[in-house]
Amino acid sequence: MKKQPFLFAISGVKNSGKTTLITKLIPLFKKYGLCTATIKHDGHEFEADVPGTDTYRHLQAGAYGTAVFSGSKYMIIKQQEAVSEEMLAFCFPEADIILLEGFKYSSYPKIELVRRENSEKTICREYQLMAVAADFQIKQDSDKAIPVLDLNDTEGIAEFILDYWFIKTKLSMTILAGGLSSRMGVDKADLKYKGKTFLQIQIEKGKQLGIEEILVSGYRGKECTECIVRDRYPQKGPLGGLDAAFRKSKREYSLIITVDVPLVTVEVLRTLITDFRKSRMLGDGQPIRVVKHGERLEPLLGIYEVSLADLIEMEIEGGKGRVFRVLEKAGYDVSESPVPEEIFENINDPESYEKLK
Repeated sequence: MKKQPFLFAISGVKNSGKTTLITKLIPLFKKYGLCTATIKHDGHEFEADVPGTDTYRHLQAGAYGTAVFSGSKYMIIKQQEAVSEEMLAFCFPEADIILLEGFKYSSYPKIELVRRENSEKTICREYQLMAVAADFQIKQDSDKAIPVLDLNDTEGIAEFILDYWFIKTKLSMTILAGGLSSRMGVDKADLKYKGKTFLQIQIEKGKQLGIEEILVSGYRGKECTECIVRDRYPQKGPLGGLDAAFRKSKREYSLIITVDVPLVTVEVLRTLITDFRKSRMLGDGQPIRVVKHGERLEPLLGIYEVSLADLIEMEIEGGKGRVFRVLEKAGYDVSESPVPEEIFENINDPESYEKLK
């Protein structure tokens, strides 16, 4: 299957600092081992070669295209109508990230740069505007708040883009919704909190994060908009759900959450994703990272490498079917969360549900 290019725009009006930022981002991406290409649109005709060179003379003589190459690089100049960034992106099949300079009115995900005394108001459409990078304080309506980054914090901007890249290209979400709900007496996935089912709440968190592949394990109800995955090993608890979901997933990693922790916030999940992504890209991270709060470890609130499906199957068939044994065999890292303990409470009996309401 041909690799789909990942395009991300650095947008803004003239003299907002787009080129400067891109030249600072590229070495930071390279530090993580990523291959970066760039594409810039020129609204005017531009000189495609240096006057006086052999290839320039070829073009002047009427050649519709010319190429020059050495042992390590090449350059092609071709006269063609209706060229698009999509066409050009496929010229860089090895690129992990393709940065677009400009494209402020495009539908690509983007960061818009605004600079004091140059462009203090945003002009990009809100659709696919992932963040604004500014060198001054921006006032926003709370109900339409877009992340605001420090234009002078290049590393912070790079980490923001890398998290988005990781989520879009590497990460799925698995919602474990197949528990028996024996203490609750009804399916916990269909319980409601603030007008939404527990399952809807967890799905919305995934969508807020930008995760495109959301898998729901073991759900038996009827109110589900995402892909429902049935266990290959019924009655084997959460490991049965993880085994089936990981084999279904088309991504390299999966964010795991159970359906009965509706209060876990997007911010907790975003921190977990950042921690996991950075450790893996730096080469020192384990294939599993889970959340810890206080003295409690949450093995079903974490990120797992989906290639662990075979190890999970071995534990189901030959072991005791315990999630902690998988953690011990695979190796895991921990993200410690400072948020209040009640955020992580499992709502799995009538008393805890009544308290939640």
